[in-house]
Amino acid sequence: MRVQSLWRYPVKSMQGESRHELRIGSHGVVGDRSFGVLDLGPRTVISAKREGRLLDASARIAPEGLRVTLPDGREFAPGTGLDDSLSTWLGRAVALIDAASLGAATYECQEDFEDDESPSVQWEGPEGSFVDESALHLLSSAELEQLTRERPELQWDARRFRPNVVLDTEGGAFVTGESGWKVRLGEAEIEIVNNCSRCVMTTRPQPGSLERQLEILRHVSRVHGNDVGVRARVILPGTVRVGDFVEVRD
Repeated sequence: MRVQSLWRYPVKSMQGESRHELRIGSHGVVGDRSFGVLDLGPRTVISAKREGRLLDASARIAPEGLRVTLPDGREFAPGTGLDDSLSTWLGRAVALIDAASLGAATYECQEDFEDDESPSVQWEGPEGSFVDESALHLLSSAELEQLTRERPELQWDARRFRPNVVLDTEGGAFVTGESGWKVRLGEAEIEIVNNCSRCVMTTRPQPGSLERQLEILRHVSRVHGNDVGVRARVILPGTVRVGDFVEVRD
């Protein structure tokens, strides 16, 4: 196996950035989900699980710091200008917040993924980052290829699944189902903890001609037990690069 692609998402639920190199720290990819959009009313961190429009914005970490681009093309650094523009766009009072200052965040999604108006379900994430559950998310190219063979009419784009690492796996190997694997990624070492249960995020429309496709999640749930990819924890921090060999250890 080799590392096929690497991804970082500086602001939770916004478009991220494809990277040639990532630094994996003790709590995951450095700079990944380190910011979020806080709803100043209920004090929840907004996710595209509930507010799909967030996927129309993008975020990157430039040499001078975080930069957020809104759907109208305007780019902002963190500050009042960004907060005011986000509030106007989303139609509610919000502010960009960093994970280090908030602690464990509260998120929400709709009860029924097929109905955006269904009641909300809330949960609390871990501290230190605005990830939903674990430090890292991995996906294999073989899994995307298999899904494409099963339902070629659907758009099985890796961006729907928002992985940190996509592995180019020889012989059609999957990573889903391999809980307990210890994996060497470049200089870093990680342990696969459990499968990644999928949610409404996979069905959302995104820039770049990705359509709303509810059948994505219906198929994954019906045929694959709702699992695609895996979640992992960091054992040894280090740098990983596209093209690095991936070593599985007992």
